[in-house]
Amino acid sequence: MRRTRKLALIYDILVSAKNHMRARRIYGFYKSFWGRPLWQGYRDEIIFVYPDALRPGLPERGELWLAGDYTLTGGIVRGQGKSPFALPAPSDTWLASLHSFDWLRHLRATQGTHGKTLAYKQVMAWVKSPSFKNNIAMRPDVVARRLMSWSSALADIQQMADSHDLEALHVSLTQQARWLSLVAPLAKDGLARLTAAIGMAFCGLMLAGATDTLRRGMDFLRHELRRQILSDGGHIGRTPESLAILLADLRAIEAGLSSRNIPAPSGFGETLRRMQEMLSLMRHQDGGLACFNGGLENSAAELTPLLRNFKKAPMSFAQRSGYQRLKAGNTCLLIDVGDNVSGADSLACHAAPLAFEMSHDNDRIIVNCGPNRVHDMAWQLAARGIAAHSTLGFERGMNDPFLRTGLAARRLGPRLRNADWQVNCRRVEDKTGIWLEISHGMFVSTHGVRHNRRIFMDTLGEDVRGEDLLLTDMNHHQDKGARFHLRFHLHPNVNASLQGGSGSVLLLTQSGHGWQFRMVADNDFEMSIEDSVYMGRRGVPQRCQQILVTGVLGHADTLLRWALRYVGRQRRRRMSR
Repeated sequence: MRRTRKLALIYDILVSAKNHMRARRIYGFYKSFWGRPLWQGYRDEIIFVYPDALRPGLPERGELWLAGDYTLTGGIVRGQGKSPFALPAPSDTWLASLHSFDWLRHLRATQGTHGKTLAYKQVMAWVKSPSFKNNIAMRPDVVARRLMSWSSALADIQQMADSHDLEALHVSLTQQARWLSLVAPLAKDGLARLTAAIGMAFCGLMLAGATDTLRRGMDFLRHELRRQILSDGGHIGRTPESLAILLADLRAIEAGLSSRNIPAPSGFGETLRRMQEMLSLMRHQDGGLACFNGGLENSAAELTPLLRNFKKAPMSFAQRSGYQRLKAGNTCLLIDVGDNVSGADSLACHAAPLAFEMSHDNDRIIVNCGPNRVHDMAWQLAARGIAAHSTLGFERGMNDPFLRTGLAARRLGPRLRNADWQVNCRRVEDKTGIWLEISHGMFVSTHGVRHNRRIFMDTLGEDVRGEDLLLTDMNHHQDKGARFHLRFHLHPNVNASLQGGSGSVLLLTQSGHGWQFRMVADNDFEMSIEDSVYMGRRGVPQRCQQILVTGVLGHADTLLRWALRYVGRQRRRRMSR
């Protein structure tokens, strides 16, 4: 099996190298004297724009941008009074985020005219610069996002632009659309390729004379949707935030087809309905998303437009995507029960089976740390590891789940290694509540134990109980004395304090709701409240706390029992950090 995985990795490296060389050769031709006439030239009429309501901006993010905080995925950049395009880029990822103009919606959402004016100036500055010479700026997925972002802002820009600027903008939109129609199939496999396919179809809808682009774009899109959207509506990469972005883009395609009286392809509408069902499953009580597999929480305001006219109750289980939802009363638990994702689709995936998040009313209580989007690779991989999640792991000795170094990492990126985590799941609902039994074999080869987790929630959602069992595997040597840790990361708006001789913890939310956490075990253990970080809001580390339970493997099975019980509203309220 190990030899087969190594051969598969070598094959992936060779295919990646071949595709990279082919893409460079084709990009070079289209940018040359002979290739430019194929996509440069006259402008076409714009007859459809990206519906502005599908991806509303966040005013607070726009205000930060106006203040000179240009933090994007890929790095923290600050330069008050300077254009972000004039500042040194901390990484290629940040540069791609900048040239995608996805931040434009936040600027336009600010109060007054300053944000819209700056948005207009930034777009026109790009149009008048030789940015097409920048390889990252002309990457298919980056061009696709930029065209959709610009078209969404077109109404605002038209109110400010003179005839000369407006003509230059329309020419640029037309040329970039033609460029995308030529290079979209060269996009890297995974989410970038699906984004490029969506962008190509969108260009066919946006331009009056792009009938051939629309036909080829819809064929490309149908192919990628069959490959990447699972039967339960989830994306193969298992990132909830990516699903939300894709759903917004696909609903834009649906609106464009409708506006031109073009029937949607067979099964297209059903795919969107399944994606809505999956997105609904992944929402917490506050309306935002759970932070699994590289996704941010997003806000209810960003997600509500995507679920408009969707009336069905959320699913409780997504088998293909690998998520469980336990909901009773005002309490919701979301649990990762998915197996390992392989290949290019795993570039953002985390390695933390059985991790869970919990919310009550509008408060998030138990969380995962979320993705680090602004620091170096060591930070990012740490955030993807098991210690950054509310689950059980070992201090040392675990197999590294990521490609970190060497030719494979340089060529393929920090994807997950091919491995079988052997995740099993069983759900039972009766008159007492919901029982969930899950397990994985990630530690079998290294520590000789399986991790079994049982979770119960009563019908009121006020009593949550869990058991974490390290079960000896008879076919492997048990690593007796190995130190393990069971973590419960807390949202920054939750304050934790030890009670009763360190046997229980009182959790107090920002809105004043209280929960008591209790822990018992057959073996000796230590429980403490430690510092942690939460990155679910913007991908930037934010201080928070965690409940940390530590112990060592004994000669027999190790069983840890814990419970979370709602204790009502408390008088003392704590301000947000």
